Amino acid sequence: MKKLLTSSIEFIKDDFDISLYLKVILYTAALIFIEYKFSAYSIFADKYVYSNLIYIINFIAFSIAYYGVVIILITDKSNTIKLSRTFWLKSLISIATASLYIGYFGYNGITTSISYPARQFCFYTANNLSGIFTLLIPVTLIYFIFDRNKNIPFYGLSIKNFDYKLALQLSIIAILIAFIGSRFQSVSEYYPILERTSYKLFAQELSAPSWLTAIIFEFAYMFDFVMIELFFRGLMIFGFTKVFGKRAILPVACLYAAIHFGKPLPETISSFFGAYLLGIVALNQKNIGIGVVLHCVLAASMEVFAIS
Repeated sequence: MKKLLTSSIEFIKDDFDISLYLKVILYTAALIFIEYKFSAYSIFADKYVYSNLIYIINFIAFSIAYYGVVIILITDKSNTIKLSRTFWLKSLISIATASLYIGYFGYNGITTSISYPARQFCFYTANNLSGIFTLLIPVTLIYFIFDRNKNIPFYGLSIKNFDYKLALQLSIIAILIAFIGSRFQSVSEYYPILERTSYKLFAQELSAPSWLTAIIFEFAYMFDFVMIELFFRGLMIFGFTKVFGKRAILPVACLYAAIHFGKPLPETISSFFGAYLLGIVALNQKNIGIGVVLHCVLAASMEVFAIS
């Protein structure tokens, strides 16, 4: 833990520029304010949630978040960043991938003999596993086209350099954070996700124990966080450090806050700072494993505390 704190502090000291960071934070804060004051994104996202227009809406919203910070970086007085055609091509493909992944609704086409609302379980579980097709495959293609010769294997999704002791220590902290977070009313009203899935009714339809369907859903739910880490800490950081260096973290932090629009405000705000800190850990570790563990432990703990 001491090594993590030391390396993180050194990272921030080396990279920190009060003017630049303040502009990024204020820009992100402005986007969050506009969303939670006027529902600028949610109005359209809710209206077109089951329309192909959702992908365009997502692409516009995510581009505003990501490229807004990119503009801040390249217009900064200390800027030495040069944006190539490769950057624009890869980043646009990446944002499009996120737009598909976040907005995908094809799982609603699943037809089963199971009656509603028990069928909800299939929808929610398929939604979490849909990242196999909407994110994992596209990211793999991006990796082999643009980054397969880089030093970081598959955007840091490997056991190489993984610190198990650190993962355990940070998991304890994540559990405490989840416990505190679950005390907020807006958070407790949103979680647990499991309760929305009608997992008990689904178990009855199959004549199976409800704990089994609960585990199946939570496994799919955790898998979704692996995909999130692969994209936001893997592709969007390791895939763009050649362009931005350490500051590849900053536009990703704003983008990460944007994908939380519609969730409880405390979660959206904390997601920006969480993305920044996890980005530092990923770069220092040259591995996204810590982020995967933390995300899964935090989400699982939130489910448990909210149910309690």
